[in-house]
Amino acid sequence: MAVLLDSGILYAYYDRSDRWHRAAVELITAEAGRLLLPSPVVPEVDHLLGTRLGRAARLQFYRGLVEASFLLVDLSQERVARLREIDEQFSALDLGFVDSALVALTETTGVKRIATADRRHFEPLARAFDLTLVPTPPEAEARR
Repeated sequence: MAVLLDSGILYAYYDRSDRWHRAAVELITAEAGRLLLPSPVVPEVDHLLGTRLGRAARLQFYRGLVEASFLLVDLSQERVARLREIDEQFSALDLGFVDSALVALTETTGVKRIATADRRHFEPLARAFDLTLVPTPPEAEARR
């Protein structure tokens, strides 16, 4: 079963000091071959890696793109109107382009699993759109 990747979980995969790092590595390793990377996420991850971790992290990310570790998924022009509707419907969350695009892509692709560290935005969206969020948050994992 495929999974759509959000920026935070992909960033955490590269940043060993991120509290989501272990969960991100486990998820991305376990889901190899089923990782869908929405095109709107790419520049956001590129920026985070470059500003926080530097050029070497960016180049490692680029290698993953070239080697097709992630399958790029584009947001069609027709889906931009739906993205705007989602952003307006959940205006109190102040979602923005990338988070709204991920939800629009769940409708386009039929993939209902989102890998995200952003539970503040995605928990309400998961309830509204019947989505499954992965991985388990680190604090919940520690309580087990």
